Amino acid sequence: MINENNNLKINLIDYDVNCNIPSSYKLKKWARFAYLKKQKNSVNIKVATKMEMRNLSKRYLKRKNVCNALSFQNTSIPRENKLGEIIVCADVINEESSKYKISLDKRWCHMIIHSMLHLQGFNHKVKDAKLKMERKEILLMKKLGFSNPYLI
Repeated sequence: MINENNNLKINLIDYDVNCNIPSSYKLKKWARFAYLKKQKNSVNIKVATKMEMRNLSKRYLKRKNVCNALSFQNTSIPRENKLGEIIVCADVINEESSKYKISLDKRWCHMIIHSMLHLQGFNHKVKDAKLKMERKEILLMKKLGFSNPYLI
């Protein structure tokens, strides 16, 4: 049995069931499972278009290409109990699923877990931090019934 952390409230923004994306139940389950803290918190998960993601990538990452997911930690007053924002691009994630020949659920789960870990302070800027984050992702994915997302 998978223990979801019910201390995390998830708000889905621009979620459209016609976009060939996992159910809201799955997205919330994966996000709660990757929430490692005990205190009550919330996170917004926005499903963005390629154009929206291109604009965000350009603005925040100074890149022209469209990325699959972005995470923005809440850096305002901690008492707000808002962990942050996750923005995912359904088209890019679905294209990656096809490109890497993995199920949509596995790719989406990985992007949600990866993003949730970023919101909790994990990063991949230096080798040691990257390895720590990847180990946590692999463990969480395994507990959810998915294989190592880095073995494609």
